[in-house]
Amino acid sequence: MKTFLVPTDFSDNSRRALAYACDLARRVDARVVVCHVYDKTSFLPGFNASEQQAYKEEAQQKLNDLIASANSEGVQTETLVRKGDTADEIAGAIEAYGVSLVVMATAGGKSFTKRVFGTTTEAIAKRGLCPVLALPESGTIKPIEHIVYAADFENGDQVTALQLVQLKELFNASLTFLHIKSKKQPDYIDDEYVKQGLLEQFPQAEIQFIEIANDDVAEGITRFVQENNTSLLAFTILHRHFLERVTHNSVSNKLLQNLNLPMLALPENGTLLDLKRQTDSETRRA
Repeated sequence: MKTFLVPTDFSDNSRRALAYACDLARRVDARVVVCHVYDKTSFLPGFNASEQQAYKEEAQQKLNDLIASANSEGVQTETLVRKGDTADEIAGAIEAYGVSLVVMATAGGKSFTKRVFGTTTEAIAKRGLCPVLALPESGTIKPIEHIVYAADFENGDQVTALQLVQLKELFNASLTFLHIKSKKQPDYIDDEYVKQGLLEQFPQAEIQFIEIANDDVAEGITRFVQENNTSLLAFTILHRHFLERVTHNSVSNKLLQNLNLPMLALPENGTLLDLKRQTDSETRRA
């Protein structure tokens, strides 16, 4: 069974993330693990073991209430309370549960909690263990009708296309590969060669290819998705040469921090996104 992980800080936006994950889980017969991490170093001096236990029990009750209030009917759910560094503990849960997708709220803002939770979402995405679906605090989360993938055509896009075509078919959405041509990021592989390979591999997918010239890649992507009614932006988290990684990550940072729409971060070498709808025969065998 596919497993989705939903880290929560009990904010309204993390509640939205849980509802989103449950809706997706129903479509593909996945279970949802809802996780809360607390850091013992954040407690006041003198906070003893019994008080920490009381906090853990309170967090567990909040998780139970959260699931009860969510539209989780028909979805297998599980709760998890962990103590330690938030990003490390979420990464540990990803590996322990064989998580295939993290659905996580992200937020910007002045409050400490919002800054930390937003930063954690970015940190988990960059670890590249599995796909991360980041949901913004502001902005409306719309039905997935138009998926845009920020493509560099240097990144093994056949593997990425396989994952996104599944998502496209699941929601009956359109899929656009958007390439921003920038003098700062030269093309090492002929774009037309990559496009032709994708069209041959996915002849029925109806992938649209668009190229836009802009030396600021993040600005080019942002302008396009805002002007074209995009409901989900996908991009790949790279783990390559240092300079290439730094350049690419700076773009990812800007997108994760500034765009008010759901974003799907796909790892270059981690677990592949598996959102294939389970057939009736597969369900009976399971």
